[in-house]
Amino acid sequence: MKAETINISLNPELADFARSDAEAHAFGSMSEYMRDLIRNRRQEQIKQDASFLEKAMEGAPLGDPADAEMREIVKTQHRLRVERRKSARRA
Repeated sequence: MKAETINISLNPELADFARSDAEAHAFGSMSEYMRDLIRNRRQEQIKQDASFLEKAMEGAPLGDPADAEMREIVKTQHRLRVERRKSARRA
């Protein structure tokens, strides 16, 4: 995969902090430093998403829904899709 170049502008205070922090943690370049920050942020987002899903699943019933419940779910999905389409057309 080809790398992309992204340029950022920092005020002097943030630039000084980034340089000294990168040096203190022995990064070979600012690019390595920024990649590490982005990877850590991405990993944090994954943890938050997983935590959200775990909490959402805590109250979920086990097993498949009964036929009547499934029909109600499908009916609700259909109604919500129709409402979203109508709302998108108005926008």
